[in-house]
Amino acid sequence: MASNPLMLTGGVICLLSVSLLLVAGSFSNKGLESLEDLEEVEYNIYDYYYGSYHEGKEATDITFEFIDEDGQGTIPWIVMVHGDYSDDNEDGLIDVCEDLTLVIHDGSNGTNLTNENVGNLDCNSGNEPNDAEPGDGLVDVGIICDTFYRDQNCKAGQIFTVALYDSNGTKIPFTLYDSDASIIAFIGLAGDEAVEGITALIGASMIGLFSCFGLFAGLIIFLLGLVIGGNSPEKVEFTYQLPISETFGTQLDKANQTKEDSSEFEEGEWWDGIVKDD
Repeated sequence: MASNPLMLTGGVICLLSVSLLLVAGSFSNKGLESLEDLEEVEYNIYDYYYGSYHEGKEATDITFEFIDEDGQGTIPWIVMVHGDYSDDNEDGLIDVCEDLTLVIHDGSNGTNLTNENVGNLDCNSGNEPNDAEPGDGLVDVGIICDTFYRDQNCKAGQIFTVALYDSNGTKIPFTLYDSDASIIAFIGLAGDEAVEGITALIGASMIGLFSCFGLFAGLIIFLLGLVIGGNSPEKVEFTYQLPISETFGTQLDKANQTKEDSSEFEEGEWWDGIVKDD
């Protein structure tokens, strides 16, 4: 016999879990709509490109001021050159990056800072997945003033002049991307919608996970209710009673009567039982 309380409990848990799935779907749709709205934000990543992307071959020296308004460090300026991420000789280095030399000077007094841990080339072919804008036709080949991840030696207010040389010692055009300022601007324009969308998606995933667990638990409880029986029947105690036949009962009555008569006789005087002879 099935256990109705267990089956009912499992069914209720399953229904509640299905309801939570509907809530998770609502949160997910809201999050996706918020993220889709980000496409309408008036943000142009190319506003933070400096050098050859806008000026062509004339941009062989780029000067910029390092700014760190909150003093908590900044992500780097990215050094980029025209080309792609091909590695034809399979040496793990981007072909257009090989034999390049990055030179950095203090823009205020001309001091050479190239060896002062201010910036460096990074020609690893694995840079491609981290490219901020794959469609720009530029390849990431170096970083400058990364004080957030790498603790490079840049101070707020410093001015740097950067140049890039090929194997012949000739300056070549390149582009600098101010990734820190770019991200700050994007967050400022789309921060509220982005946070709302991401929060909604996280909430949807949490609710969905809890709902799936509830469905599984409810189904297990329901199946247990089908397998396990209901309450155990009450315990019945049997008492053996000696059968008494009618003949045995008559004999027992006679015995009891004889015992009563004997008791009456014993209560009289001893001579009451003697009969005198005439």
